[in-house]
Amino acid sequence: MATYTHRHRETYRNVEIDIKAASSKELSDKVKKRKDQIDRGFMDDTIKLSEFGKRYLEAYKLRTVSYIHYKDLHYLLGVIVAGIGDKPLCNVRPMDLQAYLNTLTHFSDSYIKKQYDLICQLFTHAYRNGGTPTDYTLNLIKPNGKPTGNGRSITDHERTILLQVLDGHRGELFCKIMLYCGLRPSEVQALQWCDIDLRNNVIHVSKSLKADGTVGSPKTKSAYRSVPIPDHLVPLIRSKESQDPFEDVFSHGLNWRRRMWDSIKREMNIAMGCRTYRNKLLPPYPLADDFTLYNLRHTYCTDLEKAGVPINIASRLMGHSSISITSKVYTHASEEALEMARDLINSTNIGILPGKKSG
Repeated sequence: MATYTHRHRETYRNVEIDIKAASSKELSDKVKKRKDQIDRGFMDDTIKLSEFGKRYLEAYKLRTVSYIHYKDLHYLLGVIVAGIGDKPLCNVRPMDLQAYLNTLTHFSDSYIKKQYDLICQLFTHAYRNGGTPTDYTLNLIKPNGKPTGNGRSITDHERTILLQVLDGHRGELFCKIMLYCGLRPSEVQALQWCDIDLRNNVIHVSKSLKADGTVGSPKTKSAYRSVPIPDHLVPLIRSKESQDPFEDVFSHGLNWRRRMWDSIKREMNIAMGCRTYRNKLLPPYPLADDFTLYNLRHTYCTDLEKAGVPINIASRLMGHSSISITSKVYTHASEEALEMARDLINSTNIGILPGKKSG
């Protein structure tokens, strides 16, 4: 047990101070630190990270962000606490924060940024409230993760195989709504039958499935939209339509979507010549590694481009927050689009003066 030979007592700004130390210098340092903490509205450095995080979210986020975003932050806080350890603030060190962030490099850049941002917010306010002696975030480095990219369109061959596999598959309607209407997976999974207007052949997007399995607001304000249903998709929708307008069109289980897509990719691999042994696929796998569910939405966007749909209309149908996002997909003009532009220019004689002939 430590022996303390020095002690200091006083009331500072109506706060009782009683500090012990083994030397006069240590005592002086502790007194100074304690007064600095009181000056900055100190919370008590024994408070654990989880409790401080909850107080921070309640004080600064509860009334400034949406309820869904608030719940997402709470979930993220739990992930961070589990990774760093639910220690008292006084026991957390800058190296602990950096070491934890360094374990996230196998995640996407966007996911790492969400955690990095919340950690910076938490520990900046911990310092301002006296929970840490310095601002631990000043030299914190956000590691690079896996780039998410913009996805890609599926090839004509992949589309042919996909449509063959989808025929009668439990994921047929889900995937075709993505492919032919461009909804995000989370938007498709949140659909109720009242959102599908078969009188006018329109899908009204007004909600989204969140990471915790609840249904809430879409990703952005621009995500609220109405999307036309192509005529060839209507019969499939009618064959599955429920009489209850408030019945969910699809299961809200996150694992359901993953299993459904894994099943489709498996069947596509087999259809493309992949061998099996004891019901397991044997490498090499014909289907490309970057063939993802989200690629169906990307394909819808490039199909709009091929059809000559103006980018501002495409942006609205995609539910993008700005045309610049859509332009990342509309960057590689297809040969069909170029020929369509050529035909339009030729048919309207753009740039030709009256009475003149092109030659």
